[in-house]
Amino acid sequence: MTPERTPETQPSVQVLRVLLRGVQCAIDLDYIERVLPLVALQPIPGGPHHLVGIMNYRGLSLPVVDLGAWLGIKGAESYHIDTPILLCSNRQTRIGFVVNEVAQIETTEASALQLQAAFSNSRSAFAGSLNTAAGLALLLDMGQIMAFNFADADISCRMDAHLLSTLSTA
Repeated sequence: MTPERTPETQPSVQVLRVLLRGVQCAIDLDYIERVLPLVALQPIPGGPHHLVGIMNYRGLSLPVVDLGAWLGIKGAESYHIDTPILLCSNRQTRIGFVVNEVAQIETTEASALQLQAAFSNSRSAFAGSLNTAAGLALLLDMGQIMAFNFADADISCRMDAHLLSTLSTA
C-alpha cells in the first residue's frame, strides 16, 4: 500500500474547488472518485441532520452526507436535480458528499497552503487555506473527514475557540 499523500509531501496538488453554502472549499483530487448527479436517497429515520441518507452505487449502499451541514455552515439547503454528490474514497471507505456547486479543478503548489498550524492545532476538518482562481478557499482535510463515523449524531464538525482565536490573530 502506498503512503497517503498530503499537500505537505507533494510539490503540487490538484484540488477540486467546491461551494458549500456560500463558502469556497477545496478538496484534494486524490480522494474524489467521481462527481454524480443527485440520485434517489433512502432516508435514515432518526439519523443526524447531516446524514442525508444512503444511495445505491453499483449495488453498494453508501452513506450520503451534506458536507456543509456537517461542517456547521449555517443555512438550510434544498436539493434539486443538479445538486452534485462527490463520491469520495480513502481506499478503505466510500462516502457520498452533497455539495452546492462544483467549480473547477485547479493545480496549486503545496507551498501555497497557508494557516496549516492554526488548523492542525485543533480538531478542524480543514488543512489550511489556498489562494485559488476564485479567491481564498479552505482546503478540507479529507484524511480526517473520511475517518469520521457520520452515523453518530454527536459527531459534527465545529470550529473550536482555539482555532477561531488563532485565525483572528493571523
